[in-house]
Amino acid sequence: MMRLFGAPLSPFVRKAVVIAAEKGIEYEYDPRPSPLGWTDEFEQINPLKRIPALLPNPSNLDYAINDSSAICAYFEKLQPEPALYPTDPEAYGRALWIEEAADTDLANRVGMGVFRPVFFNLASGKPADTETASEGFEALGKVLLPYLENQLGGRAWFAGDMFSIADIAVMTQMMSLDLVGFGLPQDRFPALRAHFDRCMARPSIASCREQNNKFVEKAGFQIERVSG
Repeated sequence: MMRLFGAPLSPFVRKAVVIAAEKGIEYEYDPRPSPLGWTDEFEQINPLKRIPALLPNPSNLDYAINDSSAICAYFEKLQPEPALYPTDPEAYGRALWIEEAADTDLANRVGMGVFRPVFFNLASGKPADTETASEGFEALGKVLLPYLENQLGGRAWFAGDMFSIADIAVMTQMMSLDLVGFGLPQDRFPALRAHFDRCMARPSIASCREQNNKFVEKAGFQIERVSG
C-alpha cells in the first residue's frame, strides 16, 4: 500500500488527503509532525524535508513524489474518476492558476500572518497573538480575498462547473484560517463564504476538518473565535 508522510494540520497534506478521499485511493498515513520525526529514511525519501511526501511503493525509497501538487496530479492519473482536473483548456488553466496562487502567496500570508501567531504560540505555551493574527487577516482582506471573491464570479466552483483541484487548494488554506478563529465574514466575502460552506458539506472535507478539530481539542488549545 502507498505511504503518505504528513503533518496533521498542514494545508498541503490536506490537499493530498482530500483528493485521495474523493477518489477512494487507499494509503498508509505516516505522521511527521516536526523535524524530530525526520529520520534518515525520510531524508532519503525527501532531502528537502518537506511534507507531504508519497511513496507509491514503500519498498522503493528512491521513487518518491514530494510535493502536494505533484501528488494530486499523480492521484488524478492513477484514478481518473471522479475527475478533479477540468478537461476544457480554459477551465484547466484557471484551475492550475488558482491552485498555484493558493499554494504560494495565499499559503504564505495565511500561514505566517494568521495561523502561526495563534497556533505556534499556543503550541509553545504562550498566549495566542491575536493582534498580529488580526493584522494578518486584514492584510488578506485587502487584496487576496477580494481577488478570490471576484474569481468565483457568481459560480459555485472556481474552474468551470465542477469541483476541482482549484477548490481543494483554496479550501485547505481557508481551513487553516478557520482553525485559528478567523472565519470568512459573510458580509465582506459572501461568495467565498458560500464556497467554504459548500466545500465543508463534502464528506471528504468534513472528515478532514473533523480530524483537524480533534487534534486541536486533544492538544487542549483554547482558540478564540475572532470572525466568521
